[in-house]
Amino acid sequence: MSSELRINLKLVLILGAVAMALVSGGCGLMEPKAERYVAPPVGTTWVTAIHSTGSYGSGSRQVPGKRGERMWQGSQVVTFDGALGTILARPDGSWLGIYKGDQPIMTWDPPLTWEYPLEVGKTWSRQQQVTIHAAKRTIPYVVTQKVEAIEEVTVPAGTFKTFKISTVNTLGDDNLIWFNPELGIFVKQSNKRTAKHGQGPGTQSTELMSYTRGAQ
Repeated sequence: MSSELRINLKLVLILGAVAMALVSGGCGLMEPKAERYVAPPVGTTWVTAIHSTGSYGSGSRQVPGKRGERMWQGSQVVTFDGALGTILARPDGSWLGIYKGDQPIMTWDPPLTWEYPLEVGKTWSRQQQVTIHAAKRTIPYVVTQKVEAIEEVTVPAGTFKTFKISTVNTLGDDNLIWFNPELGIFVKQSNKRTAKHGQGPGTQSTELMSYTRGAQ
């Protein structure tokens, strides 16, 4: 075998190895997706710190939360106990409403949801309406959401890889959520009511203080 042929064969092998490395490495470099929502196990508990200003109120507090389940209109739903009451959600993660016992405080039509799979750059808009039951008012609006980035976020509960999702709507809300699919809950939030909001301007930030996963 001539020296020129040996060099060419070596070059082919090197280029082939580089190509394989790029292909296999490219899979690892791809932005991850969340194919669907997976709720935390029943019995999971957490504590969230909430800091509020303006129309959200004022001051700071810590609020416990818990994942449960119950029957609602003949179907089993996921429940999340929180600061305002209990969120009722479908197993796919879409929020039906906030309840106090069996009494609705706030409900959405259609249910609030994200469009899966989640991946960076994905954007969607939809028509919504929210009903405030104490005031007997139903308000239509348009919401637009975008998966802005994948970010590593450090909060008192730990460091988590999250999807950073922005939400703006025609009611005057401008919010950011950092969501970890493995936990199944928000790690951090930054909510802002602009001057055009019906309740006036205000901010509310939340961060996860602790998280205890329930038994599978």
